[in-house]
Amino acid sequence: MNLSEISAEVMTLLDAGGWVFLALLALAFGIAFALLSLWNATRLPDAPLISSRDWLLLLRGKPGASDARARVREFLQRASDPGSVLEEMSQQLFSKTRRRIPFAFILISAAPLIGLLGTVSGMFSTFQGMAGTSLASPIDVISDGISEALITTQTGLIIGVPTFVVCSWIRSRHEELEIRFRQLASELLQPETMQS
Repeated sequence: MNLSEISAEVMTLLDAGGWVFLALLALAFGIAFALLSLWNATRLPDAPLISSRDWLLLLRGKPGASDARARVREFLQRASDPGSVLEEMSQQLFSKTRRRIPFAFILISAAPLIGLLGTVSGMFSTFQGMAGTSLASPIDVISDGISEALITTQTGLIIGVPTFVVCSWIRSRHEELEIRFRQLASELLQPETMQS
């Protein structure tokens, strides 16, 4: 499929889907931005003390994390309240993602609902065509209404279902990192660990 065929198909969908299809396209771009932002946040860009790469190695228990663990342990030994320092680190590492996940799920759940709005809008057009109040022939109005109803419903589901799966995967990745951080914090706060 070349570019002109793709643009012709998009124009056909825009024409048949109406204003609801445009709203779904705008929502799709918003969801894509939200998911990319979430993915970036799971890379721990605001990592304190050590690099985000070192935090990821440390939290995943990968080889090469012993130096990062030693630096965090040394920093905690100098702190007057290591527990609050670890809590502050947790906030820096995970709060951005924790705040953005619900927003992404709200955007994603809106896609099928907006598709349903297109269904209702298309059915209104269909019923108007059946009533014969349009200047166009009734069959054209009816087919346009059914087309709008089907295209917007399908588009809402095509946007909503895969992005829900992706967002759930990102959320599980985030939760896994948080759990591993709590385990690491527990290990680092053990008295023998703090003194060694």
